Amino acid sequence: MNKRKVVAALLVLGLVGSVFAGCGSKSNSSTGEANKPAVEQKLVLPEGALKTLDSVKGTDTVSFDAIQNTQETLLVYNNNKPEPGAAKTFDVSADGLTYTFHLRDGLKWSDGKALTANDFKYAWLRMLAKDTAAAYSFFLYSVVGGQDYNAGKVTADKVGITAPDDKTFVVKLANPVPYFTQIAAFPGLSPEREDNVTAQGDKYGTDATKMVYSGPFTVSEWQVGAKFILKKNPNYWNASAIKMETIELPYIKELATRYQMFTNKQLDAMGGSGEYLAPLQQGSKDGKWNQVTGFEASVFYDQFNLDAAKAQKALQSPKVRLAFSLAEDRENFVSKVLKRSKAAYGLVPPTLAAGDKIYRDALSGSEPLKAAATANPDPKALFVQGLKDLGLDTDTSKYTFKYLLQASDAQTKTWAEFMQNAWQTKLGVKIEIVPSADFSDFLTKQNNGEFDICTAGWGADYNDPKTFLDLFGVDNGNNTGKYNNAKVNSLLDQLKTETDNAKRIDIYKQLEQIEVVDDPAVVPTYYRDVQSFQAKKIHGLQLPLFGGTYSFRWTSVE
Repeated sequence: MNKRKVVAALLVLGLVGSVFAGCGSKSNSSTGEANKPAVEQKLVLPEGALKTLDSVKGTDTVSFDAIQNTQETLLVYNNNKPEPGAAKTFDVSADGLTYTFHLRDGLKWSDGKALTANDFKYAWLRMLAKDTAAAYSFFLYSVVGGQDYNAGKVTADKVGITAPDDKTFVVKLANPVPYFTQIAAFPGLSPEREDNVTAQGDKYGTDATKMVYSGPFTVSEWQVGAKFILKKNPNYWNASAIKMETIELPYIKELATRYQMFTNKQLDAMGGSGEYLAPLQQGSKDGKWNQVTGFEASVFYDQFNLDAAKAQKALQSPKVRLAFSLAEDRENFVSKVLKRSKAAYGLVPPTLAAGDKIYRDALSGSEPLKAAATANPDPKALFVQGLKDLGLDTDTSKYTFKYLLQASDAQTKTWAEFMQNAWQTKLGVKIEIVPSADFSDFLTKQNNGEFDICTAGWGADYNDPKTFLDLFGVDNGNNTGKYNNAKVNSLLDQLKTETDNAKRIDIYKQLEQIEVVDDPAVVPTYYRDVQSFQAKKIHGLQLPLFGGTYSFRWTSVE
């Protein structure tokens, strides 16, 4: 959902459900009432900087926002449940290993050419191809021959992805995947047309005017680092059901700007946090606008760089990393700084299910960091012991760590300074804050390992704890911190063939304990809630738990 995919941990917090505008009027066809003026079907939402339109190479929420609204996956999420998309129906073999998707009639690309099963075959194989270096290639490792093809050990014809005819797409799995229908709805597995990809080469996904689209909208304009605009796709198979005509997504960096525009009725919605949350909540109570609340399937954290060639040697110690986690004052961060969300003492959000059970409920609500905090009341002493274990100088004041942020706006800096103060005060280290120009710039720096610690986060790609706990597997393309733990890799291998839900939950518990406490990959900070304030005329806007932040298929302005 990914959601994520890497998620903008700080910037997006102010953007969720953020800014929509409906303006203008003309005859209303949606109400069926003759001679009644209609509201123009237009939204304006602030967004982060768009990285790519290439579904195979997308990794972040902003890219997935564009992709999931402009491309048609086999199944699509409606209220967080997969339903028919490009595939009208599908069959599953008795052993759960073969999925046969039957594409609906009338599928077209935005240029009018027919969309066929081979477009899915091409895209899925491209995701797996070694030369593509797709971060999400691991999503298809459960396909017969998938991981071997990605490693260059077999040819494409050995992979269990076929298109027997234009309307039939078949996937053969090496082992059952309980959530495979959710995989089929993942925006990174959208179709791609080979001639379009080939014609653009390495530039594919960077020029909106040269792309073809299969979903309800097209990207009509993309000003890099400034905005992109979606327009209704007249060649979409279900175009008659799509109400929205135009969706503008400008990059509005400062929360203060959004708040001012919202209260001046220049925008129709925004996400609230910090000092702006209380007045927005009061406005909702006064009946000025609607408030949407709840919890996302996301967790935000600070990520360690464990690439020995690029990061601090001190970070090679699990004790040093755990000390950072225990020194982080997450309770005051969420209550006094964010003024929303829930402090995170684990990696899996409270909304995630494991089979027919909510994962946290299955563990009686326990989170691994709570016990670790009790066992280690002095984070600095733990930090010093970690330095001793590595044979390093134990004077913590001699260590400076680069803290990479996802943006450079005032709110992001304020949040970072809170963490900086906590770490410097409790550990005695120095923290150098390194802003990014925008989220796209952050992704580049993160992928290049230009940090010791960086703000980061993850939104679920499907409804299972594995979407969080396999992030730090050695083969996961999103493992930008270069985390590598033999036990974690072994447990992830066990999950490939384990179908008993109770045993899967036990493996999840072990993985979370290792990745958060025993050999920390990250410092969990908060589980993000939803605080969206929307004008009463906005209807049907979905903020999905999986994939990107917004889904406009069912949205209208009334």
